[in-house]
Amino acid sequence: MSLYKGWKVAIAGTSINFLMGISYTWSIFASGLVREFGWSQAQAALPYTVFIFCYAFIMVITGRIQDQLGPRTVIVVGSFFLGGAFILSSIFLTPYGVSIIWGLLYGIGFACCYASVTPAALKWFPVHRKGLVTGLVVTGAGLSAFVMAPTVNLLVGGGVGRAFLIIGLVLLAGVIVLGQFVNNPPDTNPDKSQKVEVELWYRIFKFPQFYMLWIMFCFMTGTGLTFVTHMNRIVEVHTSFQEGYIMVALFAFFNAAGRLAVGFLSDLVGRRRAMVIVFSTTTITMFFTLIIQSPLMMGAAICVLGLTYGGLYSLFPATAVSFFGESNFGLNFGLIFTGLGIGGLFPLLAGYLFELHGDFSPMFMLLGAVGLVSVVLSLIIKKPISANPTFVDF
Repeated sequence: MSLYKGWKVAIAGTSINFLMGISYTWSIFASGLVREFGWSQAQAALPYTVFIFCYAFIMVITGRIQDQLGPRTVIVVGSFFLGGAFILSSIFLTPYGVSIIWGLLYGIGFACCYASVTPAALKWFPVHRKGLVTGLVVTGAGLSAFVMAPTVNLLVGGGVGRAFLIIGLVLLAGVIVLGQFVNNPPDTNPDKSQKVEVELWYRIFKFPQFYMLWIMFCFMTGTGLTFVTHMNRIVEVHTSFQEGYIMVALFAFFNAAGRLAVGFLSDLVGRRRAMVIVFSTTTITMFFTLIIQSPLMMGAAICVLGLTYGGLYSLFPATAVSFFGESNFGLNFGLIFTGLGIGGLFPLLAGYLFELHGDFSPMFMLLGAVGLVSVVLSLIIKKPISANPTFVDF
């Protein structure tokens, strides 16, 4: 008995996300750049900030392109950006060189592939399987660093340039091959009614809930991204623990688990209650990090932050559907997703604050404060009163 084609697409999509998820180990690369080339912590954070900014905003464009050209073509194009980002960065190992080359190219490549694999997989499955398939595909990116962190740490120990080159070649070849298994089912060509719906995408800007979701997504992802970018250094400075890659792996494992667990939680208790729980947990943990000096306690905090950060990528799409329906969902969520691009400025700010104060405590306080804002917004947000009756229950 042959495997259903839809599962082949889903597995290939998960595998592509797994390869791309090496970006979650950036704090290991950052530590190597600081150690080997004398970069400042802010300089080491800049490439990741550029990557997040480009990835978040270009997602809106690549999502529309893959609707027209199909996922396979966009994924293959993305593979050259992904591989080229690392390969070219191995040559231009300067703060601005890596920031422009790796940040821009990897952002474009990530947007191409991430915008293509999940929609393609979902189209092969009925409604009652879509949640499971979404969780499976996006978990690939979260699980990546858990598996790859020790290998990346070993490669970076042998030289950042060499590590960039090897990883770039693997990404280029791997994503091209896996992309051949990703395509839409034959009956998903857009019809005229769908083209009419696209013209109405701008209606989302009339809802204050859109802006509230954007702010919450920006603040909450900014918190997780700060830890992704600086985790090695955070652990070293605040607990004197030298094996920071272990914490990177822990964060990655719980990041993957959170994508499934929070999605299930939001189905169980509702989107708004889930937001309150997730945002409150993140905020309390951020303030708790101010007094942590033990590697064990920092590890526990990192596990919680990984869980809640990963959960954002299940919670916000589900909430967007609940609020604004399935029509234009890709574009609607893409617009909310641009909050991630602004959230990517938080790691850069954390680097500058570290250079000024010698630790990350001021940033922890700032992240706790924006967390409180998100908690308040989650308590007052309500489903749009003009919602279509076919919307999912909130």
